[in-house]
Parts: sequence; structure tokens; C-alpha cells
Amino acid sequence: MENLKDQRVLITGASSGIGRAMALSLAEKGSELFLLARRSDKLTELQSEIKTKYPEVKNHLIVGDINDSEIGEKIRTCTQEKIDILINNAGLAIGKERVEEAQFSDWEQMINTNITANFKLSHLVVPWMLKAKKGDIINLCSIAGHYTYQGGSVYCATKHAVNAFTRILREETCGQNLRVMQISPGMVDTEFSTVRFKGDKQLADAVYAHMTPLMAEDIARMMIFMLEQPRHVVIDELITMPTDQGSPTTVRRSK
Repeated sequence: MENLKDQRVLITGASSGIGRAMALSLAEKGSELFLLARRSDKLTELQSEIKTKYPEVKNHLIVGDINDSEIGEKIRTCTQEKIDILINNAGLAIGKERVEEAQFSDWEQMINTNITANFKLSHLVVPWMLKAKKGDIINLCSIAGHYTYQGGSVYCATKHAVNAFTRILREETCGQNLRVMQISPGMVDTEFSTVRFKGDKQLADAVYAHMTPLMAEDIARMMIFMLEQPRHVVIDELITMPTDQGSPTTVRRSK
């Protein structure tokens, strides 16, 4: 099994949800963490928790928006161009309006975050991994990268793009000791729906009402499983949904 101790890991969107859960899971394994997110207060809270639980673990904060033009230089400076693992986690959905009713600014934000920033991170770190002759990348995709649903036109399109990009990157780096993987979750109870509905907690809570969704810790546990496989093993993709979900539009609720 692959030993994650002292491996240098960059996690985007690390301040909450799946990114935060993954940071704590990797800290337990003894990895050195580079935690990137916009909210400095949330990152500082996470750093304090890691220091309390795992005082021997090195962790570094990179505060900034993944879409900022200078974020690449911040990452380059902080990591000194040495990254063993990239967790390309940052992403979001905004709104569930039909195409003719949606706000184009929402589309731009989803495209910039889910596609452009995601691709830029791989473009930045893959040369470092190739030089080191070793590296792992996990892209956070979604079942929306495999299925479509009404009200999710651009979000689904962005995740289909991540799916295609991940597969091509895997082909291009084949045989060079880089493992390019992705995980595609269904319903996970994080801030995702709160962001999608622009802070409307009632609408967000209704998404998970009367059913049992996945939790961020479930996704982190699966990603640890992917990373700990022997180096000759690549978990191409994990598609995971709660048992109460059969597709993006098929959800069994108790009431």
C-alpha cells in the first residue's frame, strides 16, 4: 500500500466540506498539507484543529480565490514547486433555472471555477510531477459529469468537461508514474446546496430532507482508499451515491 506520510498534498477549496474532511483525513496519515481557500478565518480554524489533533503535521495556508490571476504564483512560492498529490476539489453550482431564465454571471462563475481553475491547477503541477517522476491527482467530478438534469445545464456541462479532461490527462501521462483519478459523488450534505441557492437555507435543507445523503467524510474516506493503493494500481474513477439516490432525479424520501 502507498504510504501517505510526509507526502506533500495541495488541496483546493480546503476550508469546508469535502476539502476540509480530506485535509483532516490526510493529517491523520501524516501528510504535509498545503491548504488553499478564500476564507482565511475558516482556514485558520482548520489549521488550529490540525495542530491540536496532529501536532507533528506540517500544514501551510494559501489564502486566495482559485480564480485570481496571482494564485498560481502563490502556490508556486508556498510549495517550492514540489507537490506529490493534488486534490482538485474547489467547485460549485449556482442556481437551478432553465437556460432562458438563468443569469449569465452565474454561468461564468461556474465555468471559471469548475473548468478553468481546475485545468489551470493541473497545468501548473503536472510538470513538477513529471520532473519528480511521481505524482497523484484526484479531480472532484460529480454524477452530473455522467448524467444531465433540467436546471443543471451549465453545471452539468462543467462536470462533463472535468470528466473528459481527466481522461485525456490520464492518457497523456500514461506510463510516467502519475496516477490521474476522479471521484464523482451524488448528493453530499455540505455547503454545496446553500451556495447553489445563494444562501437560502430553507431551499438547501429541502434537498436532503427525509433521506440520508453522503457526508464529506464519506468522500474523504474513498479518496484515501484511492491514494493508498499500490503504485501500479489506478482507481480510474469512483462513482458514489447514497443508497437513497438512484440518479440525479431519482431520490427515495421517507415522507
